[in-house]
Amino acid sequence: MGTELSKEDNLILQMLSKNREAAIQRIHSCYGKGLLLTANGILRNAQDAEECVNDVLMRLWSHELPNGLKSLEAYLAKMVRNQAIMYLRRRESQKRGGNVTFVSYEELSECIPASNPEIGGTSQDELTTQIKAFIKELNNLDRTVFMGRYWLSLPIAEISEKTGKSKGFVTKRLLLLRERLKRRLEKG
Repeated sequence: MGTELSKEDNLILQMLSKNREAAIQRIHSCYGKGLLLTANGILRNAQDAEECVNDVLMRLWSHELPNGLKSLEAYLAKMVRNQAIMYLRRRESQKRGGNVTFVSYEELSECIPASNPEIGGTSQDELTTQIKAFIKELNNLDRTVFMGRYWLSLPIAEISEKTGKSKGFVTKRLLLLRERLKRRLEKG
């Protein structure tokens, strides 16, 4: 049924069942940098990012993992991303102001056709599948631009710097990619 867990993931899962503290330390040494990068990309604050990752690891300490896990690293990255967004929402509700994450989600939400009842809220799985397929079809530059903006919530200036392209190019590319995604989603 698809991919199996890596040897490292299997080792960590075995450790989680016996010695949670050692397993958490192992997770931190194997995946900590990537998890911090994900959290910091959203929160833009190293201290908040570290707290976010630690919260996720503490939750992992006290909860069971879902069955059928295919990648511990991807699962943890998703948990960290969701936790970081929750932190951000809390922080933003305390001080209203512009935020790259909310702007990027607003941009992306315009791509989701409201007229399609399948996507309009009833089938998150279908939406996820279509977006994943769309991302897989992108060339490396477009994937970097799209994921930088809509997964890592990077500002256009930072994407421009990372890709070596102008801010105008990145802005136009994002517009074209959103239009392309919207057409794909409207087709179903």
